[in-house]
Amino acid sequence: MRVIPGRTPKYMVIRDDLIKRISRGEFAPGDALPGQRHLSEQYGVSLMTLRQALDELCDRGVVDQLPGKGTYVRAMPVPYSMGNLRSLADDLRAHGIEVLTRVLARDVVAVPDELAARLGIPVGDKVLTLERVRVVRGAPLIHQVSYVPQPFGDLLQGVDFEKNELYAVLAERAGAAAVQAEETISPVLMPERIGDLLGLPEGVPAMRSERITRDADRRTLVVDVAILAGDSVVIRNIREVSGNQISYAVGAGTGLSGAGGPGPG
Repeated sequence: MRVIPGRTPKYMVIRDDLIKRISRGEFAPGDALPGQRHLSEQYGVSLMTLRQALDELCDRGVVDQLPGKGTYVRAMPVPYSMGNLRSLADDLRAHGIEVLTRVLARDVVAVPDELAARLGIPVGDKVLTLERVRVVRGAPLIHQVSYVPQPFGDLLQGVDFEKNELYAVLAERAGAAAVQAEETISPVLMPERIGDLLGLPEGVPAMRSERITRDADRRTLVVDVAILAGDSVVIRNIREVSGNQISYAVGAGTGLSGAGGPGPG
């Protein structure tokens, strides 16, 4: 029997425990939860209390309750936080979410014209490009490309970015710590190539993140461009008295459109 301590209402403790069990992969998306009678015995509560917990999970979109069939786990959205300077993978891990990185390509190329100003370098200058897919809970959900200007790009030779995070390596090798980031997120339609990589159809709703990260001297360290699966990622921002500022753009330039490339550290 799972012990329910403290004064917190039992249905809330059961709700939160089931969320943890689902997040750890004990119950995968599409799996049926054990029967209500089994769960009520496991938690040592009445069927009424157990059903209250399941109703909460249903209201939160964690499970679906199908009359006569049972309770099934839905795909849980991945939280994408905006209020910090962590790398994307480190941020997900801070939420207790397993994330793996697949490096698709790394190369030194001429900076794309549209990114030259953001990187603060002349058109035609060379940048290191690092293309990755982030695999979250076993599913590829985020396609990401990082553009790193010189001299920082040269300092990243030989780094295994399936095991190391870009921001951490920049801080270690270049003494360049991120102190400020500007991020723009907009709705897009999934590009065909990226959809193929993420196992999603072309044209489904997605999100495009462009993030410019700078150090204490206001040098641009990285421009990240990411495409995030629209049905699996939720954007979260924490506001504090002295915290970050977010603006919202509505109108021209914010409609659905195609997007290229990848994103966040």
